Amino acid sequence: MTMGTLARLRKPLQYILAIVAVVFIAIVVSRNWDSFVAAIGRMSPGWIAGSFVFGVLGVLLSMMSWRSVAHAFGHDVGIGRAANIVFISQIGKYIPGGVWPIVTGSRLGLEAGMPVSTTAITLMVQLVTSVATGSVIAVGVLFTFPALAGHYWWLVALVILVGVVMLLPPVMNRWLALTFRLIRRSHLLPAGIRGAHLGKATLWSIASWLAFGVHLWCILTALGGVDLGTLLLCISGYCLAWVAGFLAIITPAGAGVREAVLGLVLVGSLSTSELLGVVLVSRMILIVVDVMLFLIALGTSHRLRPMRASERPVAVDPTL
Repeated sequence: MTMGTLARLRKPLQYILAIVAVVFIAIVVSRNWDSFVAAIGRMSPGWIAGSFVFGVLGVLLSMMSWRSVAHAFGHDVGIGRAANIVFISQIGKYIPGGVWPIVTGSRLGLEAGMPVSTTAITLMVQLVTSVATGSVIAVGVLFTFPALAGHYWWLVALVILVGVVMLLPPVMNRWLALTFRLIRRSHLLPAGIRGAHLGKATLWSIASWLAFGVHLWCILTALGGVDLGTLLLCISGYCLAWVAGFLAIITPAGAGVREAVLGLVLVGSLSTSELLGVVLVSRMILIVVDVMLFLIALGTSHRLRPMRASERPVAVDPTL
């Protein structure tokens, strides 16, 4: 596909993606609307606003993680262009199948001077990084069990230590190479990935998870009373629920799976009615965040002129 063809089809494709995603979002919202209204009516507006802010922050930090991955692959993508690629493509996660964000992002990456295959790989690596960091943080759920925290804390700490080692850039380089060799896509990885930027991507991803955890904690707090003791549970529990939802690729954005796992994690801290309210409000707020950022990126995309071949940056040698 030439850049001219892409320029002509870019807007129609984006609107088609938006329409399909909105249909699936509308289905999720309509099925849970009455329960959502009942739940949010019992919550403090100030804490709900805080939850929204941290939801936005979580998505922004996730975008910065992808931008660092792109830098690790030798492409200096500006923040505006990175936001355009990530926020528009991520609306596709509400369409069942799990591949739409990568398909859409790959086409948008062409306008930033990135080959389709490179953009696809960077989006995949960012997802793998999110799953890896989220899985490590999710182990924190085990600390909420008194028996484990009191007698087997060393085992939980060992698991976390192993996870942290796996996230070190030199180690990540090796298991990323192994992963792409297993899926027979080794040729798409550069000879070396810049470890410093890969490390930044990991740190941005961890910061994103912390923000999403605080987002969930704000909703719990909105029910009444500040309890810092539930903060670790919210952060690690959200990570566990997201990873489980991500692995269930047949559901749009992990709908149903994420809520079920969050329910299991929080069941000891909330009543049944409060539990349903918290997971529904969290889901609805994050839908609003995704749609809002998508619309902002779509509305400002005309300011990002597609690069001509002569203007495209030459990728830096990742080994440098």
